[in-house]
Amino acid sequence: MTSTLRHAVDTNLGPVEVDAVAPVPGIRVFQLPADVSPDSPYRWILAHHDGPALASFETDDAAKRAAEQAGSLVDWTRNAMTVANLLGPGGMNELMEQLRAAGGQHPNA
Repeated sequence: MTSTLRHAVDTNLGPVEVDAVAPVPGIRVFQLPADVSPDSPYRWILAHHDGPALASFETDDAAKRAAEQAGSLVDWTRNAMTVANLLGPGGMNELMEQLRAAGGQHPNA
């Protein structure tokens, strides 16, 4: 069973805490608050535990599946800068390709 965690989402009005799950250690999946990008169909965010959003999805299941696929690329429990350095440019391209193939969009879509 996946436990519920709290995750801070940066918004125009400041940070807002939301419930999130960690389908993979270090990766969070959460639904955007209703007043954040209300017209976007991509309500489910896959993010690094430090905060940076990686992609947005139409369903929580799609976001969780994408997290599971990305889980083997790197140790996501490390800080965001370390993860980026460990992935390097080639790994970042692979991550973005995986997220897009799973239905992911830019997190501000």
